[in-house]
Amino acid sequence: MKKIFSILLITLLASFNGISTVQAADTLEDRLAKELVRLGFEDGKMPPLSKVFGPYQPFVVVDKDIYLTSTAAQRPDGTWMTGLVTAETDLDQLIYATELSVISALNRLKFAADGDLNRIGKIIHVNTLSPAPHDYPHLELLADTSSDMLVRVFGPEIGSHARTILSVTSLPINMHHEIEVRARMK
Repeated sequence: MKKIFSILLITLLASFNGISTVQAADTLEDRLAKELVRLGFEDGKMPPLSKVFGPYQPFVVVDKDIYLTSTAAQRPDGTWMTGLVTAETDLDQLIYATELSVISALNRLKFAADGDLNRIGKIIHVNTLSPAPHDYPHLELLADTSSDMLVRVFGPEIGSHARTILSVTSLPINMHHEIEVRARMK
């Protein structure tokens, strides 16, 4: 009888362990959906892919490398965040713009990877571009925001990357913040 009870107990514990493993599943799609909802995309789905503003491609794929054209901050309502960055610019709004720029980049990466971000094997390099004065004190924070978000979505093995932080005099169409991403497909 003790043997039967022990077997039942082990089986029961193993089934609970299996349930907790299933409940703890954390996929790239789950992490991305959480970020989208947090940023105001109510359904947790990617917004429509925006078009580029000139005679160039939104991305180019060479072998397995994806080179994205810089992406800007597009709000959930489809409007763009614009304006120069100054010492008076609300830092929370600038961080929000940075995160929206990452969403735009992820949207283009998804398109470049035939609709499946799971095909991305590595984020290689990120350039962050802000139209800020040369002495603006928060450029590293903005770059960290981009880097942190890519790591949250892809995980540290795929999402960690090299980067460059650039302060520029202006961005096309008066954009508030942009990022450029280079990635490699599996």
